[in-house]
Formats: sequence, C-alpha cells, structure tokens
Amino acid sequence: MGKLLPFQEVCVNKLVDQPFCIVADDMGLGKTIEGMALDAERRKKHPGAKKTLVIAPKSVVPVWVEHFAEWQPHLKVTSLDPKDRGSFLAQVKAGSHDVYIMHWDVVRLLPELATYPWFHILADEAHRAANREAQVTMRSKKIKRQYLTLLTGTPCTTRPEQFWSLLNWCDKKRFSSYNRFFDHHVIYVQHQKSDFCMANPNGVLCGKEHKNAFKVIIGVAHENELLGEIAPYYIRRLKEEVLPDLPEKYYSRITVELDPQQRRVYNEMRDEMLAWIGEHEDEPLPAPMAIAKLVRLQQLAMAYAQFTPTLVRKKHEHENTDEQKCYNDDGDLICDKVWDEKVVNKVTLIEPSSKLDAVMEILRDNPDKQFVVFSQSKQIINLLARRLENKGIEHGILTGDTSQEARGTIVKEFQAGRLRVFAGTISAGGVGLTLTAASTVIFIDRAWSPAHNHQAEDRCHRIGQKNAVHIIDIIARDTIDAGRLQRIESSWNFIKRLLGDKDAKIKPEGAYV
Repeated sequence: MGKLLPFQEVCVNKLVDQPFCIVADDMGLGKTIEGMALDAERRKKHPGAKKTLVIAPKSVVPVWVEHFAEWQPHLKVTSLDPKDRGSFLAQVKAGSHDVYIMHWDVVRLLPELATYPWFHILADEAHRAANREAQVTMRSKKIKRQYLTLLTGTPCTTRPEQFWSLLNWCDKKRFSSYNRFFDHHVIYVQHQKSDFCMANPNGVLCGKEHKNAFKVIIGVAHENELLGEIAPYYIRRLKEEVLPDLPEKYYSRITVELDPQQRRVYNEMRDEMLAWIGEHEDEPLPAPMAIAKLVRLQQLAMAYAQFTPTLVRKKHEHENTDEQKCYNDDGDLICDKVWDEKVVNKVTLIEPSSKLDAVMEILRDNPDKQFVVFSQSKQIINLLARRLENKGIEHGILTGDTSQEARGTIVKEFQAGRLRVFAGTISAGGVGLTLTAASTVIFIDRAWSPAHNHQAEDRCHRIGQKNAVHIIDIIARDTIDAGRLQRIESSWNFIKRLLGDKDAKIKPEGAYV
C-alpha cells in the first residue's frame, strides 16, 4: 500500500480488528483507499489465499480496478463482465483471483455468491442496501464473510430508519428487530385510517380523511445512545475536521465503459478520421482544424448519436454583396453567388450515454448535496435535463439558448437551495456566475481551452464558498478523453496517437501550439 494520510491511518488502526465496520467519512476523503488499506492489513493478519469481494456502483468499478493495480499490484484482480456473468462465477468457484469486483445491479442476479465463503466484503456506496425490503439488500446480506466493510458518505439517505439496514448487515444479533429500532430511535406521528384523522403534529389537528394509516417521520431520538453503541466499528469525519489545510480545489475522476452502441459508432468515426488523416499527412495542421475534427469524437464519447445529412449555407463575407452576386470596390464581378452550400452530417446526441449514467449515480448516492455539471455540448446538457426531469430532481440548465432573464432566475434559485442541480455548457455557464451553493463540480467533458475550464471550476471556487471544491471528471475508457491534452500539437502524428493508433509516436514534450 502507498502512504496514507494521518486521518486515514486513524481509520485503519481503529477498525482493522473489527469483524465488521462502517466507514462514513465525507465525500472526497478517500474511503476507497481506506477500504483497500483495511483489506491489506487484514490480509497481513491472515496470511494465505484469501478472496475479497468488492460491490460498487457500476460507474466506479473501473476506479476500483485501477486503485488495486496502483496500491496493491501484487494482488490478482478481476471484475465482472455484465455480458458474461458465468465466467465471473467460474473464477469465484476456482478461487483463481484475490479480488473480485462487481456492481450492485447484478447482486440480485447472482444468488450463487452466497454459496462461497469470502474473506472480506467491501461494499462501496453501501447505502445502496439501505432499503431493507429490496432484493439487492437481501441478497447482499446472505453472502457469508469473515470481514465486512461498508463505505458510505450517507449512511441514511432520506429516512433515519434506513440506517438500521446497514447496522443489521453488520450485526444481526444486536440489530435484529427493525420495529424495535424504529420505535426507539425514530420520532414520528401516526396518522389513522379515518374520515377525520385525530393526529396532532406540532399542536395542529390533522382533520383529513385517510384511506390507510401511515407514519410521518419528524426526527430522531436517542442518537447519542446509538452512536455510543456502534462507536467501536463506526467512524465519520468531515473534510473541515480532518483536513484544515485542504487545497481549495481537489480533483478526482470516474472512468466509465462506453455502452456497446456508443463504442461501435465511436470506433467507426475513429477509423474514418484516421483514414482522413492518412490522406493529409504531408500537409500542415492548424490547431483549430485538429480541434474541429476531434470534437466529433468527443461528442461520441458522451452519448450515442444519429447522423443526419444537412444542407449548410455560409454567406460570403465580401463587403459589396447584393442578394445574388459579389463585386469588388470597382464594381467588377467577383463571384456569381452569395452563398456557399455543402451537405454535412449533423450529429444529434441521443441515449444511451454511459457518462450520464455516471452523473445520475453520483446524484443518487449523494441525495443531500447540490451539484454543478458542465459540458461543452448543449445537446448533452439537454439530455441530462430530461433525465433529471424524469427523476423529479429540481434543476436549472443554462446554455446559449437560455434568456438573460431566465439565467438570473436559475442562479438565484440555485443559490437559495431550491434547485439541486445546475447544468450548463462551459461557454454559457462557465463565466460570470456565482454558484457557491455547491462545492462539487462535475465535468462530463472538458473544453479544449484550459482557461475556459478554470473559469467554469471557479463558478463554485470563489468568494463566499465555505468548503473545499471537489472537481470530478468523467472519463470514457479507450477514447480521446483519457489521453487528450489541453493544447494541440501541430502534428498529424499526435492526432493519430490521440485517436489510438499504437504505431504513432509522440514528439518530445513541449512541442505544442
């Protein structure tokens, strides 16, 4: 393992000998690293062949693979291919790896996992098992293990009794009864099935007709008693508590796999561009031309696309132009038409989108946080808006189509906390705004100009911001995302390398325009 930060060492030293534990540190404090460190230390205490199962959101499975490769390269790691669950189970049965990584969505589809003994279960974003009646929760709890580590920055997402599900997963003997936990730790008002409900919350008689009885939660009770009871295996720290000198901006990235439809169209466009480059390799390459060609691939890394042949007309820029022809200052005819016309393939981004899947997972896993989301593409922002609307998430979008009046209203509503998500294009929303209500900025993709990106980041990172600002980049694996630089080298060779041509060689660093 690499070197841990002091507060991470405190976490590991406290929990390493506990058979089960909950790491509830704030978002961005490195719970993944803490979980891996616990796994490493427990392996030292129990030498020999051991199997660890990691359950994580789909979008961060590649992150776990990369972290194990970096921090524990001696371990043999495999991850589940959703198209071939049988191969994953065969590897589990054979015990051919040390670490097995899968995502939450398939836990309910693999009941066989419960038939194998596991050394350690690492459950990332463990509040995915907060619904005690969900199949994924029940199946997860049936998996036998020697150690259990639950990682979650939000141990109860919307209702305090959801914490019981995680505690029950850890310690079934002490937290066996949901009803007993609910009655002792949850303050609620009972509404009756009645023509005239006599419930009296806050001294106000309900008086409504209810067809069914129900409870309305209004608070928690005996929380210090509960925290004292779970203190030996529970830890939670906030950023401001453990990192007083935290840099004002810190960065992380989430790597996603392209949806098969996206991958097909991306590879087709990549091969077409490589062929086009081959025809022009002896010609000089202006940076704007390189960016124009690469933006198309950047779009396809964000979402699937439709291509529509579209007639594009560009008016001549001569000073002396009438409706039909162009003339010079002497009245001589320059050309006999005012418009140049050509047919181009217009790109329309549509679903599916692996990057938007990742954005929605982040929102789902952090229900109490506000977020700012940026992209170069107006189309991807509009696709995100449709998803947010379908999920009932309050949001505002700001693109080049947004009126000045609406622009001010959206910012005001967001700053007041009435909008959970601000989503905008980097060009339209990345300058001139104050969005300090949020301390997390998600980039679906980046602009080709570093200055534009920094401007967008600083919508949250400015006077009035009380928290460190977390910048998250969503990267599509095996696309131009991962290797793209913020400046374009004036060389076809560089563009070919960026497109994935393994035979191309990069020039020495520094040869940029």
